Amino acid sequence: MKGLPIRLAAGLIFLLAASRSPIAQSVPCPPPAALLSSSDPAYADATELAQRLQHHDFAVQCIFPTKFGSVFMVDENGVLVSTIEGEACFSTNYGGIDVIFLPKPQTFTDFKITEHRQGGGYLYRFSGTPRVHGGNKFKLGTAGRNYFLKRDNLLFIVGDDRLLARLEDALPSPTP
Repeated sequence: MKGLPIRLAAGLIFLLAASRSPIAQSVPCPPPAALLSSSDPAYADATELAQRLQHHDFAVQCIFPTKFGSVFMVDENGVLVSTIEGEACFSTNYGGIDVIFLPKPQTFTDFKITEHRQGGGYLYRFSGTPRVHGGNKFKLGTAGRNYFLKRDNLLFIVGDDRLLARLEDALPSPTP
């Protein structure tokens, strides 16, 4: 069981490396049975976010689970537990948006992301809270650049700077 998160994380790295490009790409919707279920812990936050996005000219075609959850699985006394509420991919008219959800009132304020160029790709390291598999040793490698946007209990991950700018306009930072 201990090797399972490593295999999932390795699969995630491969998927990101193969799928990210600098041009916003539409993410095809999976079959209806694979869409985000109303029993998913992130469902309420995901549907609320879809409504917020639609108020800012995003057309959300579908919402489905991603594989990012495996990155946030940590070992606590021999038991794998998630440090997040859930995750979802939003297929929109502007491209795919991956979102990680924390339970409210938790936020991503103390979650740090560092980016380094490596070879022809990018290497990301995550630290802080929520915790990730492997702690500060975990590294996520991708072929194309990823952009991250933290808003309260949401972490957005996109592969296009124009989509990032749209999200920043639609979901401005709260003023202190």
